[in-house]
Amino acid sequence: MASIFCCFRGCANFIDLGFTTQTVPIKKQPAIVLDSQQIGQEVVLVKDGTRICGTGGALGNSAIMQDKAYFEVRLQQTGVWGIGLGSEKADLNTVPMGNDADSWVLCSDGYLRHNKEEMHHITQLPQEGDTIGISYNHIELNFYVNGQKLDCPFTNVRGQVYPAVYVDDGAVLDIVFENFVHDPPPGYDKIMLEQSLLET
Repeated sequence: MASIFCCFRGCANFIDLGFTTQTVPIKKQPAIVLDSQQIGQEVVLVKDGTRICGTGGALGNSAIMQDKAYFEVRLQQTGVWGIGLGSEKADLNTVPMGNDADSWVLCSDGYLRHNKEEMHHITQLPQEGDTIGISYNHIELNFYVNGQKLDCPFTNVRGQVYPAVYVDDGAVLDIVFENFVHDPPPGYDKIMLEQSLLET
């Protein structure tokens, strides 16, 4: 009996029984990267929009719409740099960012800057090779160095904001929007595109 079944299965491969299979195209989600349309005039983006070098700032291509978002930046080469959030109005041609009302950044000199004010200062500065995490929940913007929370949050972030980074003086930063080196804080997740939020 088993041999008959095996024979039939082998023959079925050659017989067209009128069944057709349709291939369903898989819709690939656009990647979240640094936006080549939202960069300073002397900024260079490489590695498909995940590495910034040159002079100036760049915003991510997706605003943070979800309740709790997290991303990371790896300090590939030291120099002058800053990491945080900015609105579409942020000045991306002036270094350092944080000198306007539209950006909130942790700077390479250890100061957290917003609107020309130095809000906090950290003493343990990130070094080349370190990973800086950023979490935002529409109440607090927090920073982490190699998974350790810095406990100096911004609490005055307002409006629609995007991931923001700037570089100068030879700094090179890699921005990571998924597959993180360190686990996000509990309840936080990678930045989701607006359409992705509707589907979850």
